[in-house]
Amino acid sequence: MGNAAVATTKKSYGTFKIINIIITLFLMFGFGLLPPFSTLTPVGMKVLGVFLGVVYGYSTCDIIWPSLFAIIAYGITGYTTMGAAITSMMGHNVVFQSIVGFIAAGSLSYYGFGKWFVRWSLSKKIFQGKPLLYVWAFFVVFGLSCVVVNQIILSLILYGIWNDIADNCGYDEKSSFRYVGFCGIMLCTILGGAMIPYQSWMLGLANTWSDVTGSQLNMGLMGAMTIPATVLILTVYVFVSKWVFKVDYSTMQKFDVNKMDEESKHLRPRTKRILVVYLLTVFLCILGNTLIGTGLANFVNNTVTVAGMYCICAAILLVLPSGEGDGLPTIEFKKVKNTAISWEVILMCAVTLPLASAVTNDVTGIVPWLSGVFAPIFAGKGSLFILIFTIVLSLILTNLGSNIAFGAAMIPIIAPFVIESGMNPQFAGAAMIYVINIGMILPGASAPASIFHSQPILSNGGMRLKVTTCAAVCVLIVTIPLFSFFSAIFG
Repeated sequence: MGNAAVATTKKSYGTFKIINIIITLFLMFGFGLLPPFSTLTPVGMKVLGVFLGVVYGYSTCDIIWPSLFAIIAYGITGYTTMGAAITSMMGHNVVFQSIVGFIAAGSLSYYGFGKWFVRWSLSKKIFQGKPLLYVWAFFVVFGLSCVVVNQIILSLILYGIWNDIADNCGYDEKSSFRYVGFCGIMLCTILGGAMIPYQSWMLGLANTWSDVTGSQLNMGLMGAMTIPATVLILTVYVFVSKWVFKVDYSTMQKFDVNKMDEESKHLRPRTKRILVVYLLTVFLCILGNTLIGTGLANFVNNTVTVAGMYCICAAILLVLPSGEGDGLPTIEFKKVKNTAISWEVILMCAVTLPLASAVTNDVTGIVPWLSGVFAPIFAGKGSLFILIFTIVLSLILTNLGSNIAFGAAMIPIIAPFVIESGMNPQFAGAAMIYVINIGMILPGASAPASIFHSQPILSNGGMRLKVTTCAAVCVLIVTIPLFSFFSAIFG
């Protein structure tokens, strides 16, 4: 009877799981064997197959094993060698920055910052009985702060905070509250970081646009358009997502902060020290990316790099005394390591970032194919059509692959038609650079998307795609009429 009882509890892989595994592996290792089409090269077919396999595997199966198979498949495509593939993936600066960033950001949650923030914010009179206002303010305030704060690191902190809100308010792990909230965090941090291209690869796109069009991109003008766009998009998202996904915010309204433990009333000394060191790191990184051409800028961006700055931050916190009289460092790595660092996030970033860039490399032949497909569409069209199509195309492409690569590829395609139409290039350039950042729907769309889709708590891949698609639609609802209005009035 005992053996029989055990036998009845045995389970095997379901049919759909097996099919999804087979499709994932076929895309990674078999798609490249198909005859190349259009301008795609044999190498391009293989790279594209790996990319499609990664996206499909992440969406339907798991994170860890598709990542490992992807590293193998990428290494034998002929685009690179196995050794170089491993180096470019696991040695990617964003991957390293994520690891050291996890140590500080994850420790903030571990040492009670999230619970303190929940109690502090929900106890404010302005938000009492107004949970929807609280959610809106949460997204807008942190979104706007991303004009100066690193969006990846901030999103990691905010995910932990939102999880604490959900846990303390009693929301189920499968609740739409978590999915809508996490997507809102990704959306607000992406939008905030996209508003003014004064740093990193966005500055490169701005300079390229200026060179091609012969008109220097006015960042002040762009900010005047993108800041209200960000606020409006987040406002639309809060209301639309609540209606579409039936989010019940009443639980937040009923939540009694006095039910939380006493520790949540005050920030611990070690938590304050983490905040100080972390915020100082952020400030120096921002200053280094603002005072271009100075010794500080060269030190931050070239000598140490931003990833190195966050490494210094983590290292200091691992040796700095806690201030709590326990003879321990501010961050006790052995205690926080299991909750602070997510290997799903690390591997997803490691795989998707180099792979998404490889998809649009010249040797793959994908960029010429895209040029052949889209360039004729602009021929002979008016400025309004070009502007709207630029926004729509930017959003589609940035959700298919690397926003950096697709942004660079779009400029020589779109710019000549913008000039020919007589439109002020400031508006098309601002719209394209702003929207090309908003890669959310697929894991390989951007670094923030990789982090979002790899969150262990968001196990339902279908729900992730639904909330990110909803967010993308909200972007179109706002940006198309708003940028069209600016162009018509001031162009």
